[in-house]
Amino acid sequence: MHPIRDSVSRFGSLPLAALAALAAGATVLSAAPASASTTSTSVKAVETDFHIALSKSSLKPGKYVFDAVNKGQTTHALMITGPGIKMAMTKNIQPGQSATLAVTLKKGAYDIFCPIPGHKALGMNVNINVGGATTSSASTTKSGSSSSSSSSGGGGG
Repeated sequence: MHPIRDSVSRFGSLPLAALAALAAGATVLSAAPASASTTSTSVKAVETDFHIALSKSSLKPGKYVFDAVNKGQTTHALMITGPGIKMAMTKNIQPGQSATLAVTLKKGAYDIFCPIPGHKALGMNVNINVGGATTSSASTTKSGSSSSSSSSGGGGG
């Protein structure tokens, strides 16, 4: 007859901490199942003096781990700016070393560059459009394609 007593007996086998969390309105999870939303896509960013080459040319919104590899003769780093990203940057990377940078990219325009003073101006800058029309795949590379072009429109989906 008592709704509270009935609900307590229904949860009688739960640990006390779980009951407290339920009483507070929290969701109790035991083991999180593996799902696609927790996986990240790896992108290799090879930095040389003075260029950045990405292993993927077309990116969709989602989680990414950039593996920045310094194959140059000077110190470099990798920084990403764009929608929803504030100060996403690796540590300084010595020649022959690497560092990783995990980010979540949303639809929009991003700037990937070396933040070492003067390096961006020397060509260590890649502009990408995430979630836009996919005009090329990673298996097809067009030499001479303009990195500063921005296509507006274009369906895709």
